Amino acid sequence: MKQLRSCHVTSQKGFSLIEVVLAIGIFLVTVLALVGLLGPTLQSVDEVEKTDEISSVVNTINAFLQNSQEIAPTGKSRFNTIYEVVSSGGFAAILVFRAYDDNDVISLKIGFIDETKATVSREDVTDGSIMKAAGTIYRAVLTASSVIPQEYLNETKPDRNGDGVYTLKKPIADYLEGSFAMEVRIFTEEPSLSFQTANNLKANVEPIFTYNTAIVR
Repeated sequence: MKQLRSCHVTSQKGFSLIEVVLAIGIFLVTVLALVGLLGPTLQSVDEVEKTDEISSVVNTINAFLQNSQEIAPTGKSRFNTIYEVVSSGGFAAILVFRAYDDNDVISLKIGFIDETKATVSREDVTDGSIMKAAGTIYRAVLTASSVIPQEYLNETKPDRNGDGVYTLKKPIADYLEGSFAMEVRIFTEEPSLSFQTANNLKANVEPIFTYNTAIVR
């Protein structure tokens, strides 16, 4: 006759309180470490976006100076016009921004302030009651570059004038170089209904970016 064996059910031991606390602690430390990485990561993304925007503005300015057919009046070269604009006041200013047209379509606006045929005005930004500009306005201030030969500059290199720039002392007829090098300082402004396109050097404001460019005859 077969004998029945008794089965014993053994209970499994659970996690102790100490083990649970340690596990939660490790989890929280990991989460906090990941959260700490988010700040620098988001900052890096923001910096990349700003760098891309500045690069786009620089390319737009260079293309405008090199290729715009609207800068020079009929019978005058673009080279001579830009040289005379920078020479006459010691600098020239360009505005770059996006704006709504009459059909609410956003397009790029670029032009000199109060100079040449290719100009932009306050009315392109706002009429005082309606904001037309769509986003940041970039103001590029053009001055003579330090690479221009000394004989064409009022200042003795490396010393600049009180505004921190170099100025031209010879008219275009006496400028014999094949290219005209310029220092370009870029500033940002937020549009407002009271925005003014004052053509000033902004000598006391730190630019967000500075670079050199040149146009050829």
